[in-house]
Amino acid sequence: MTRKLFLIKENLEAYKKYLTQKRNCIVCNSKKYTLWARYGSYRAVKCERCGFVWINPSLNQQGLNKYYQDYIGMRFKDKVKTKQRKIQYQIDKNFIESFISSGKVLDVGCSGGFFLNVLSKKFKKYGVEIDKEAVKYARKTYSFGKNIICQDFLETSHSKEFFDLVIMRGVIEHLSDSVLAIKKVSQLLKPDGYYFIAATPNVDSFCANLYREKWNQFHPIRHIFYFSPKTLSKICSKYGLKLVATYFPYLETPYAKVEDDHREVLQVVQLKKTGRFDEKKRSPAFWGNMMNLVFKKF
Repeated sequence: MTRKLFLIKENLEAYKKYLTQKRNCIVCNSKKYTLWARYGSYRAVKCERCGFVWINPSLNQQGLNKYYQDYIGMRFKDKVKTKQRKIQYQIDKNFIESFISSGKVLDVGCSGGFFLNVLSKKFKKYGVEIDKEAVKYARKTYSFGKNIICQDFLETSHSKEFFDLVIMRGVIEHLSDSVLAIKKVSQLLKPDGYYFIAATPNVDSFCANLYREKWNQFHPIRHIFYFSPKTLSKICSKYGLKLVATYFPYLETPYAKVEDDHREVLQVVQLKKTGRFDEKKRSPAFWGNMMNLVFKKF
């Protein structure tokens, strides 16, 4: 086992038997790609035509279902991250509510309904989630819990043009078929409705390209696809969704330790020049790592 396999605190090699799905670039359908990063049995590749990055091959649905069973239980174990998320929820809420603050909202991959709960009470709230335990928690905890269903998003039966806002917070990069998911979002949105993609890794960030497999957002099971505003815009535009706002949270977030983060990154730049990159572990929080994007249906 190489040093790299200790960078992520999980035994990802236990899931390698589910690596069966090979695919072309989902943005431009090119079959030509080069190796972008490697982590044990997992490979991330980069499209030579459009620059999109994805895990190839990636886990099949059976492997994903196994990994995500009782995902909410995994989240609750880390008390520090739970507190940080609550702060970040407020930041993301303020951003999207500067565009829309009422109407019908659907949170895709809503977990236990945590982000829905911080949104304005003027919203009529709905959610869809595949983790049964998370759905149980939401239904028991929140008044809108009755509107949260345990189902694959692509199989949901909401009427077309039913929602004013559809949210995917930390979700789009996890989905095994992101293109079909975006198509469905467009179908569910009313004209002039908004699609909010939040807390999503930005592969065009400085740290992503500097650290690669040591980037703190690189996780070859949780994160199948590595988007940028450019590649997401290309997909969304096919379904009448236009990018109207971008936001890269960092300084105001609970994750930023500005002096330490910048010192760490500068050290890695120097270590790479001298061939000593293996001395460093995972990357720190940094500007551009995460992105919030707002699309509007025209």
